[in-house]
Amino acid sequence: MADKRLHKNRLNLRRQDLITRSILIREKKLIESHYDLLICSITKNGLCCKGSYKPTSYSKPYSFSVTYSGKNPPDIHVTEPQINYHDDIHMYPKGESLCLYHPETDNLHWDAKKNNIYDTIIPWTLEWFVYYELYLITGKWEHPFKPHLVIKEK
Repeated sequence: MADKRLHKNRLNLRRQDLITRSILIREKKLIESHYDLLICSITKNGLCCKGSYKPTSYSKPYSFSVTYSGKNPPDIHVTEPQINYHDDIHMYPKGESLCLYHPETDNLHWDAKKNNIYDTIIPWTLEWFVYYELYLITGKWEHPFKPHLVIKEK
């Protein structure tokens, strides 16, 4: 009897792995078809996209990465130049990933089956760089924001 339960659990895990893998493949194709500035690959840890963006002709280029497990919300990190967390800018203090939306006020609770990175996270990341450039000029984060909160993992 224990063998049947273990077998059933293994099948459920395989099914979940297939669903997650199909989500990652879908995301990779959508991102690559909409953004030539990103190079994406799928690894055992999930989807990883790397790219560079220059908000204006006067800006320096910003290299960044998007990592996505297919389950939890994506993480976005600036890899070059190094941008350290500061209370005035949209970054999470733990891990220094970019804070791109507020789940409550933006009414977006990440759902891998409903949400796509290409039409939310990527454009918001590019917009974040514009606001960061303005911050460097004015010393003030010009985009409205809520205090940082920790997104709970599902």
